[in-house]
Amino acid sequence: MFNRPSTYIVNLVGVAVPLGMLYAAYLLHLDPAQKTTWGFLLSFALLASVFAAFFNYRRLLKITEAPISTIAAAAQGYIELHGMASTQVMLKTPYHGIPCVWYRAWVYANRRESPYSRKVIDTRLLEYTESDNLFQLRDETGACMVNPKGAEIIFAQQRTFLKHEHRYVEEYLPAGRQLYVLGQLDTRHDHFDQNAINQDVRATLADLKSSPQKLLNQYDHNRNGQIDMDEWEVARQDVIRHVHERHAMKAHTGGSFTLEKPADVHLFLISAKSPNQLASSYRYWALAHFVMLILLLFALIRFS
Repeated sequence: MFNRPSTYIVNLVGVAVPLGMLYAAYLLHLDPAQKTTWGFLLSFALLASVFAAFFNYRRLLKITEAPISTIAAAAQGYIELHGMASTQVMLKTPYHGIPCVWYRAWVYANRRESPYSRKVIDTRLLEYTESDNLFQLRDETGACMVNPKGAEIIFAQQRTFLKHEHRYVEEYLPAGRQLYVLGQLDTRHDHFDQNAINQDVRATLADLKSSPQKLLNQYDHNRNGQIDMDEWEVARQDVIRHVHERHAMKAHTGGSFTLEKPADVHLFLISAKSPNQLASSYRYWALAHFVMLILLLFALIRFS
C-alpha cells in the first residue's frame, strides 16, 4: 500500500543485514571457535548482499538498454521518454496544496510520554492516500499520457509537518518539472476514434468532389476527361490512407497514447532525476554491495 521505492528498501536491507549480523555477533559474544553460528550469520548476510548487488546491477542494465525516443517518433513497446510533466486538471497535494502531477500522503497520530514531553513513544497510521490521475508528458516533438498506477516513483519531493499531535507526510512530483519515465507505450491504432476517422474520410471525399478539376488532375489516369469507378476507388483509398496518417500524427502530438506499467516483469519507473543520474546511483550501490559481498565471502571462508 505504501509503495516505497524498491531501490530504497533493497539498499536499506542490503546494508542493515550485514550490520545486524555484526551486532548479533557482539550481543552473542561470539569467538572464532563458534564456527557454526558465525557461518549462519555470515551466510544470511551474504545472501542479502548477493540479492542487493544483483538488484541494482539489473536495474542499471535496464536503464542503459531501454531505447531512447522522442514522443512523436515513439513506437509501441518498452521505451524511455523524457519530458515536461503537466496535468489538464489542476492537481494539488492534499495538505500543503502544492501543484503536482502525482502525490501520496500519510497521516500519523503521535502519542507522547506525557502532555508536556516531546518524546514520541508510539506512532499510528490514520490515513493513506495516493493519486491515480493520468498526467501528460510533453517534449519538443509531441505529448503522451502517463498512467502512474503501479509505477515505482523515485526521487519525489517530500514535505512533513506536525499539527495537533498529528504528523502529515506528503511525497509528490511537482508540476512543470522534467521527468524520466521507463515503461510500456501502446500505440495500437485500435485506440483511435473510428467514428472520427470515418467522418473525416467523408468530409475529405466531399471536398474532393467539390473540386472536379483537382480530382481530374490527380486521378484521371487514362486522360479521358472523367473519373471512372476504378479511378474513384484509387482516390478513395488515398483519402483513407491520408486520414489515418493524419490521425496517427495527431495522436502522437496530442497525447492520445498512454505510457503505463508493462504486462511482463519489465521495470516501470517514474523519476524526477535523469537516467544518467539514476544509472550513477545504481552503479554506486551495485559496487558497494559487491564489495560487501566479497568481504563477507572472505569472512565466511575464514570461519568455515
